Amino acid sequence: MATLDAFPSITESEFVKACRALEMRSLDRLDGTDWTSIRWSGDELVIKQRRRVNDGDREVCNGNPKEEDGDEENMDPIEEACHDTLVRGRDDFGALTIDFSITLSPTYCVPVLWFSCPPIVDGKVFSLDQVYRILVPLAFQQSLRSVGVMGGISMAHHPVSDHPAFFVHPCNTHEALSALCTDKSLTPERYLILWLGLIGSSVGLHIPSKLFETDGS
Repeated sequence: MATLDAFPSITESEFVKACRALEMRSLDRLDGTDWTSIRWSGDELVIKQRRRVNDGDREVCNGNPKEEDGDEENMDPIEEACHDTLVRGRDDFGALTIDFSITLSPTYCVPVLWFSCPPIVDGKVFSLDQVYRILVPLAFQQSLRSVGVMGGISMAHHPVSDHPAFFVHPCNTHEALSALCTDKSLTPERYLILWLGLIGSSVGLHIPSKLFETDGS
């Protein structure tokens, strides 16, 4: 596969090749991973992830947070953050299916990661606060919230489905990719894997190691 013409950007044809290659790489390699499916539609690469969440997070999604301490409502932000960390450490887990979509930004010429979750209860969709609490790993929360005025995650109409969805802002992708990789002779697939490792990790979407078991690298 030929290398990119203008790293850290990617052209439409290169993006299509990258998505098709990652889809083919994933065939028969998803068993035992948290990816339940991956599909290139011709306009977007759709990845479904089955993620474990703890019971405390499910209660928040349902609008019924557990009360383990009578002083919980009086917590300051630091105490609350510590409490959340302790709650996340429990072993009582449930599962959540997250729909991820990768499209190409015609403005920035980089991939964009979109994601949505089915309504948890009573048709209620995830709020932005719940996205940060449940989907964003703690290590990424501060950096994502500090991007621009609105933060690194926003909601907009998906360019393919036209349904509301969250997305990770692509405005800093060029800079981040350039800092991460000095080798600019990447194939489209390697570029997409690099990008997904960078952007996907910020919302808990990690590439399964099984995809590289016979890669020889």
